[in-house]
Amino acid sequence: MTRTGKHTLAMLAALIVVAGNAPTVSAQDERGYLFPNTPLGIDFNGWISNGYTYNSDEPPSRYNGPMSFNDRDDEWQLNQLYFVMQREIDTSENMIDIGGRMDFIYGTDSRFTKAVGLELNQDGTPGLNAGQRFYQMAFPQFYTELGIGDLSIKAGHFYTIIGYETVTAPDNFFYSHAYTMQYGEPFTHTGVLTSLALTDNLTLMNGIHLGWDIFNVNNTAPAFANRGSYLGGVNMAMMDGLVNLAVTGTAGNELDASGVNYQSRTLISVVATTQLTDNIQSVIQSDIGRQLGGSGVTPGRNAEWYGVNSYLFMQLTDTVKGGLRCEWFRDDDGARVAGVGNGNPSGVGGFAGDFYEVSAGVNWSPLGNLIVRPEMRWDWYDPAAGIAARPFNDGMRGGMFTSAVDAILLW
Repeated sequence: MTRTGKHTLAMLAALIVVAGNAPTVSAQDERGYLFPNTPLGIDFNGWISNGYTYNSDEPPSRYNGPMSFNDRDDEWQLNQLYFVMQREIDTSENMIDIGGRMDFIYGTDSRFTKAVGLELNQDGTPGLNAGQRFYQMAFPQFYTELGIGDLSIKAGHFYTIIGYETVTAPDNFFYSHAYTMQYGEPFTHTGVLTSLALTDNLTLMNGIHLGWDIFNVNNTAPAFANRGSYLGGVNMAMMDGLVNLAVTGTAGNELDASGVNYQSRTLISVVATTQLTDNIQSVIQSDIGRQLGGSGVTPGRNAEWYGVNSYLFMQLTDTVKGGLRCEWFRDDDGARVAGVGNGNPSGVGGFAGDFYEVSAGVNWSPLGNLIVRPEMRWDWYDPAAGIAARPFNDGMRGGMFTSAVDAILLW
């Protein structure tokens, strides 16, 4: 039997085991059903997400180039063992309420959620996970939240509000992630964020944070002093809820490509979600970012990145949903896309030019708390003039084909 055939059988067997041992619940059950009626309204929930990716190039390093999260070829990855403790605020009666949330993640995805001064040392080297190659832990969220009528105030460490895709596996359709999410946007912030519902269809968000994926930078050198950046946006529901528009962004001083100097960085993201029919949904996202002196190719040159993601989802049956993602991401100056993920080959990138990817997949939910996500993905790279480096197959190719599947079991 071929290598691919053996791995296909192994994947199917693993999925059958997971499905056979999953608790029987209805699709209406929500996360946290294993711990009902906890004191003070505190919910405990989580999930386990694990999967396998096959790269047709079979790179010797088993590194799938700049594709992140499912970045290992021919290896079964425990991506997320995830635990959440949360108390949601309830101000439906215009009362004051206090809540909060704490997240813990263990697995290979933890490498992409780390913050400087928390899981990383202030010089960017591993702190909490020192010596661990792929399987690491992180605390991507811990915050308190105060609700006063239509106003909520969140303070602490939390996921970004920017963009469409997110770290938490059950909240994404695809196993793999877009370049935009990995290289064009922050993962977490530390600071304060307010959310004000002006009407049922209009919400404003405003806040201040310490920087992209920074918990605390308090070095003696003036260049590493904590800096404040703006974070905010607006969510609008239109046409009786059939169209939702989210415009978010951040602006402030961030570390440039040198890793020493702070320069002005601005990012704006627009996400438009449209319910075309009862069973078909469209999502279009466009990001544009710029940093002064942030170029990875020409020192001192400004860095720019921008792109468009298009998603189309169709509910095929009660338990099966199909999806398509098409992406163009322009790293204009080679400052954003590079090899990432502790344990993978270092010194890869930057890659000035255009990245494209097309992903097609299915979500199958045979049980209320089980999601199986097979997908196929094509990546290719169009380098800028004069760029000889290639991002795929250990620097040998400008394109890549992968097939993958993962399973998410929620509790």
